[in-house]
Amino acid sequence: MNVTRSAVFAATLALIVPGSLAMAKGDLSRANPETIVIEMGTAGQRMYFKPNHLDLETGKAYKLVLRNVDKVKHEIEVPAFTEKVFTRKVEVKDHDGKMLAEIKGAIREVEVGPGGEVEWYVVPIQTGKNLEMECALPGHKQAGMHGTITIN
Repeated sequence: MNVTRSAVFAATLALIVPGSLAMAKGDLSRANPETIVIEMGTAGQRMYFKPNHLDLETGKAYKLVLRNVDKVKHEIEVPAFTEKVFTRKVEVKDHDGKMLAEIKGAIREVEVGPGGEVEWYVVPIQTGKNLEMECALPGHKQAGMHGTITIN
């Protein structure tokens, strides 16, 4: 009787454990996101995003660190991109790294004050090529603050 129970237990364990590992592997809420720092600033008369092009993959978790190294505010506006990603959250922190706010839900644009930093957690869910990203504040796009995002 004990041998039978042991055999049934071992067989059950053999079926459950691999399935549990596969589920954990695909659980994006527990995934360690890839961090991409997007610097926003001014160089002479030009304004910029650095990098000004991103290549992302569907189903992969990302933490976009929006870092404003300038003395004026900047924003990142990406309407087509926001339709193709799931935003997990946006975290706003002070200069010491203490969280001030956590925003959840659909995001259309993110504005970052001078010297500020915001972390935007996303998972791309649809593909798209050359999706526009820009700073829509007056004169910023014209000064060079624009770029593209591709999701494969």
